[in-house]
Amino acid sequence: MDVFTSTRFGGNPLAVFLDAEGLDGDTMQKIAREMNLSESTFVTQPTDERATHHVRIFTPGKELPFAGHPTLGTAFVLQQRGAPPDLAFQMEAGIIPVRSEKKMLWMTPPPAEALSAAFDRAAVAQALGLPVSTVMMPPQVFGGRGVEFLCVLLDTEQNVDWVMLDRGDLIKATNEDVGEGDVLILSYQAGKAYSRMFAAVAHNVGEDPATGGSVAPLCAALGWWRLLDQSRTSLEVHQGYAIGRPSILHARFAGEGTYVQQIVVGGECVPVYQSELDV
Repeated sequence: MDVFTSTRFGGNPLAVFLDAEGLDGDTMQKIAREMNLSESTFVTQPTDERATHHVRIFTPGKELPFAGHPTLGTAFVLQQRGAPPDLAFQMEAGIIPVRSEKKMLWMTPPPAEALSAAFDRAAVAQALGLPVSTVMMPPQVFGGRGVEFLCVLLDTEQNVDWVMLDRGDLIKATNEDVGEGDVLILSYQAGKAYSRMFAAVAHNVGEDPATGGSVAPLCAALGWWRLLDQSRTSLEVHQGYAIGRPSILHARFAGEGTYVQQIVVGGECVPVYQSELDV
């Protein structure tokens, strides 16, 4: 699958393994490493009666409690094979509802909030290879339920593209966990965010083309920074353009002061190929 795109070979690629009963976590990890995509998913029977399926998500380096494009892509594959339009996935981060609306799929991600104090703008700017004047707000970690992103707001899309991330300098500017973790670089104006996401070192991914799991933290950050008009209830995130995988992610939400609530994240999916894997 290609997810968060309507065009094959855009968006974020995903491998979906159906009927994965009997595979242990170590085997799933080896398969994900073999696929060498940002994520691969494995569908099994749920143990929680609230869920329609149990979905496990692996990067080439480790298992994730939740991720956005694997959630939508897996739902699309299941619905193409007769699953109902409303699904609920059992994941480590909790029960994740997914529904389809025409060509779009929408999921309810884990809620996000500020998880750290702000870090020094000048030190983080140095780690990005940019002047401190380009960093518009003090960088901060947002997320929840094991999903965490250091969110850095820059002044222009061009400067987002100019980022040259130095992990060593970022560790000095923050700490080891944040410096080696997921980093979301973005600009924002009038309902459109432009972003790049540098995946945590342990994932063995590098830069991710489309990160559905980052949208709730991104919206939480924009609300916290008081950049969202109180009447706004939706926005688009454009990601992956810097690495040739254009992706468009959609968000709907409700705002209350500096807090963004009831977020759902949506996008389109495109099938690419199907095959068999011998284990």
